[in-house]
Amino acid sequence: MPDQRYDANRQTIGTLLSTTSPRIQVPDWQRSYSWGSDEIESFWMDLVAFDAMYPEKNIVGEEYFLGSTVLVTGGATNLILDGQQRLATATILLSVLRDERRGYKADAATRLQNKYIADFDDATEMSTPVLTLNAYDREFFRAEVQDERNVDQPRPAPRLKSHGLIRKARDFFLEKVRAVGAEEGGGEAAFERNLRLGRVTCDHMSVVVVSSTDEDNAAAVFETLNDRGIGLSTPDLLRNLLMRRAANDDVRQRIVAAWQIVLGIADEANVDDFLRHFWVSRYGDVKARKLYREIKDTVLTENLDPLQLSLDLADAAPIYRDIARGQDADPAVRKQLEAMKALGAKVLYPAMLSAYSARGDDIGALREFSSALVTTFVRYNVIGGRESTLLESTIYEAAAHLRSSGDFAAAVDALRALAPDGSEFISRFKRASVSRIATARYLLLEIEHAKRATGEMSVEAPDKVHVEHIYPQTPSDAKWANHAQIINRLGNLTLLGKRFNTSIKNAGFAQKKVDAYESSDIIMTSELLGYETWGPAEIDARQEELSRWVFDVWSFPGEPRPESTEVEADEVAQLANLSDDAQYLDELPDVPE
Repeated sequence: MPDQRYDANRQTIGTLLSTTSPRIQVPDWQRSYSWGSDEIESFWMDLVAFDAMYPEKNIVGEEYFLGSTVLVTGGATNLILDGQQRLATATILLSVLRDERRGYKADAATRLQNKYIADFDDATEMSTPVLTLNAYDREFFRAEVQDERNVDQPRPAPRLKSHGLIRKARDFFLEKVRAVGAEEGGGEAAFERNLRLGRVTCDHMSVVVVSSTDEDNAAAVFETLNDRGIGLSTPDLLRNLLMRRAANDDVRQRIVAAWQIVLGIADEANVDDFLRHFWVSRYGDVKARKLYREIKDTVLTENLDPLQLSLDLADAAPIYRDIARGQDADPAVRKQLEAMKALGAKVLYPAMLSAYSARGDDIGALREFSSALVTTFVRYNVIGGRESTLLESTIYEAAAHLRSSGDFAAAVDALRALAPDGSEFISRFKRASVSRIATARYLLLEIEHAKRATGEMSVEAPDKVHVEHIYPQTPSDAKWANHAQIINRLGNLTLLGKRFNTSIKNAGFAQKKVDAYESSDIIMTSELLGYETWGPAEIDARQEELSRWVFDVWSFPGEPRPESTEVEADEVAQLANLSDDAQYLDELPDVPE
């Protein structure tokens, strides 16, 4: 019989956090915290959905399986090789429950803290975290999540992208927990609801813990869990379900033919994305990891005709392919589709699917709606830097309503209500940073077109125009003190042809003027000749000038131009608070410079 090289057992999240001894540590060579909005929202939705399935005492004995966790045991700490994202996220949620619980009953908050988040030693008067993250995240996670702060104590300053994700996760959970408490009417009922959420998280969410005293053995288990086998995709599962429900062989053959069209778009569009966006455009939001389950439940409960659903998918697939490719016969619509592609704005695709379904012969409605979608995305996401969850839910709800009602005006109104108004948009643009090159190129190209009021000269095609950092990413001299915050400011970016860009990669400002700007036929680039030096003040001034054009490009139908782009004093303070600004968090580096 072979030696037993590892053990496996089931544990709840609470048991894992409260009884594992010695405590759990993420090795320094493991990745930093990486869960974004989709994973965090799915974690929360799974929790509340599971809770709702088993009200009150019906939950006794029930569990929600989260997956596997791999530990290396036998050392000074238990090293976690797999599952750290789930444990860290659970800890973040528990820290929010702790802080909210303190307002109702302080000792209940203390018990949660000491059992699941950090042990307190009365002898040394020091606390030891239950979970320690890697070297990059350790101190920030402890200060942001695991330590108990009083209301006047400032939050730690995020320095890395993983810190920004930790903060966004905590802010998301805080908003959700407070909303749940408000639904209960506050007071004792809200406190009981808080306790319930803690119990569900700790006592009913479980993992399989695979442990080994040998790190190589544990690593081999981890690699096998993540590499062995190829699971069926959502398209595979759905096609098989519909085939099984077909009434006869003739229907099955027609379903096969319809799915050939669906799968035929794979070279130019993602079929999994198409299925999700098709479903969202009809029924509203659903997460990718739950897509098949939700489609199956709807097919069964509503007894959907398998052939008709397959035919509907086949009709929509070529339309989706053209949306993803940025193709349309109408130049105005095509321009907006190309913008969505450049921006990576897949969140808008379900709404476009609905728009094509609802438009009939009204090309004007399609033009107006597609423009409103891009304006919303630019104002809310790209420049506003706001949390994507509300953007998704609003657009997905508008998509489903538009498909069923055909009311384009109501859909545009919903988008307008979500987007920052013109004054806030312009104010935020004045200090915006954009690290994604395709997005920066799109923004600068659109401003360049706006500057060419007569339309006498067109800009080179995007594949022949490059984004150039005026203050370079890798300067030959010492970096500026605020390098990370200023390098991707839009005022520090311009457009250059490839022949210039490659020749001035690390040149100083004066040399760039000689080699490129005097030869450029791009207006915004030639305008740089007016600057004698280049520094933070010049970047601010140039971005101020660029901001004067943005309302002309990204505005809603009939929207009046703002009389003033100045905002109230409290809004100015909010805009300047970089440590809590979502856009700033997105711009943070992955590792220390």
